[in-house]
Amino acid sequence: MTRLHVDARLAGHSGIGTYLREMLPRVVPRVAAWRPRVLTGVAQRGLLTALVGRDADVDAWDVAPLSVADLVAAPPAMEPHDLLWTPHFNVPLRSACALAVTIHDLMPLTAPELAGYGRSLPVRAWARAIGERARAVFCISEFTRGEALRFARLDPARVHVTPLGVDRAWFAGADGAPPRADPPAIVFVGLLKPHKNVARLLRAFARIRDRIPHRLVLVARHHDIRNVDRDALALARRHADRVELVEDIPFADLVARVRSAQIAAQPSLHEGFCLPAVEAMAAGTPVLAGRAGAMPEVCGDAAHYCDPASDDDVARALLELATDPALRARLAEAGRQRAHAFSWDACAADTANALVLAMGALRETAK
Repeated sequence: MTRLHVDARLAGHSGIGTYLREMLPRVVPRVAAWRPRVLTGVAQRGLLTALVGRDADVDAWDVAPLSVADLVAAPPAMEPHDLLWTPHFNVPLRSACALAVTIHDLMPLTAPELAGYGRSLPVRAWARAIGERARAVFCISEFTRGEALRFARLDPARVHVTPLGVDRAWFAGADGAPPRADPPAIVFVGLLKPHKNVARLLRAFARIRDRIPHRLVLVARHHDIRNVDRDALALARRHADRVELVEDIPFADLVARVRSAQIAAQPSLHEGFCLPAVEAMAAGTPVLAGRAGAMPEVCGDAAHYCDPASDDDVARALLELATDPALRARLAEAGRQRAHAFSWDACAADTANALVLAMGALRETAK
């Protein structure tokens, strides 16, 4: 019998971990008839068992994801007509198993200068394997779908756009006037990596800091990550009198910091979706967005845009938002409305439907 296996080794991470933690409790019950089996590291078995309950088996696959060992690892105990759903492009190369893959972005291929040189070679191998073996591919935006079709040579009929969702906690109380920080705050949320453009955000802030009372708060993980933006770290420390750098704060504190900020800055150079921008919109916080990647698609007319490659333009957009209450009020309202379009339940339903179709086709092949 065809069985669904899920590579959940990244469940403890930030971006893809959020995707897994939101999707697994919603998808697994919808595919329970296919005896789902969730694979993860030994240290995360408790977390995954709590997420999926009795609807799936949780087994160990203790190979570090995105490591050199991962390039030659094969998922354990898979039968020829089983399906492996992996939430990232690091698919097993040694195995010939059929694949379902979620692609968040292909930045190592499309913008290697931002992702870190040296990553493109393994990603090319993974993209080739996805093109050859994927029965379903889930892209989190139309932008990402376009990149995947260009670089992975996929069958367009098997590529589904499944936008991410927003935790309902971000909406709580957003229809009222949120308590704002005093002095007012500009907040950034994300990994401290070059494509997030935090160094340019800091330079832009330094240009206008004498004209506004704001503090810049960077909720930015920067320990134990590949390709950390060291220029941004140095600048944050240089401007520590007006810049706060924190990481790994509890979820409730994160929501409170974003809701109390006057501006949420996401001047990214490349994004496959940018969930922190949508979360800020749900919280009623006006968003400054880089006009790049999937940001215009995701934020629509509910964000104030800048050219993310220009220090001058990031500074211009920051100053406009910081000094124009009417603009902030319009964006707060538009953002709340737009954020309601993004649902984890809808993402999970579309994903589960495609998984069921793929497994049905595999079962017919096995007869």
